Amino acid sequence: MNHMGIEDLSPEEQEFGVWLTNGIERGWISDPYCHTHDGGYQYMSEEEVEEWEAGGDPCEHVVRIFI
Repeated sequence: MNHMGIEDLSPEEQEFGVWLTNGIERGWISDPYCHTHDGGYQYMSEEEVEEWEAGGDPCEHVVRIFI
């Protein structure tokens, strides 16, 4: 959801936003973060490693599940 207004999102994307917000507010999941830049290099795909080594900057956005 790259800085789009809610009116620009499909109903499915809007529902995902509700789901994500609900999980964060209830403490079930973390806020989204970049696994590449905040750790987790060992989980990069081969393609992402190649991009990283070539000077690219692949982001892998994740949430952690707490329950």
